[in-house]
Amino acid sequence: MTLSTQVITMMDERVKAPLPAGDVVAHATAYTARLGWPVAPGHRHLPRRGCTCGDGECRTPGVHPATSWVTGVEVARLRDEFAGAPGACVVAPTVPFDAVVLPREFGMAVMVRLDRTGPVPCMVTDSTATLLVQAGTGTVLHHTGGVAEVRSGPDRWVALPPSHGVRWDTPPWSEPSGAALTLPHAHALAQPIAEVAQYFGYGPAEAGR
Repeated sequence: MTLSTQVITMMDERVKAPLPAGDVVAHATAYTARLGWPVAPGHRHLPRRGCTCGDGECRTPGVHPATSWVTGVEVARLRDEFAGAPGACVVAPTVPFDAVVLPREFGMAVMVRLDRTGPVPCMVTDSTATLLVQAGTGTVLHHTGGVAEVRSGPDRWVALPPSHGVRWDTPPWSEPSGAALTLPHAHALAQPIAEVAQYFGYGPAEAGR
């Protein structure tokens, strides 16, 4: 067994255990080794100083890529990469999944309706709920009248927990086994989004009908 294989095997065994809250390396390793998602360190949020990008008006302080193009880090190099950027957010390009970004209250109402069909990975911030669906399927939600922002493809990205202010409502794996959840087709979100849009008083076009 090569050293690289030993490192990956040890990491794979670690990520099957419950992840320590706030442990960026453990989470980044889990995303790559457990799910096969490419991840990389992004910018950091500094208390009283804001984002390390240096933009005093940064709209997503500490939760956006450090480069214009997110390239995943090999699992054996994750620890060194994040050690070199302490406190960095965990960024993933929307390649293995599409991300459906909704206003938080709206998204939580959608999640309640999705409970009927099974768990859907969902992460939340103070203002948004982001649901993850099968890659390339998010285009079916283009009739939501701007309620949903769909991020898809290598030129888009999301910041994953435990990035600053981001946490899982429903993680992308079952607990305690650590087995990856099967991502739904975005079509599964269409009817719940339409129902919630109607409840919140959006018009027919905005309801996705």
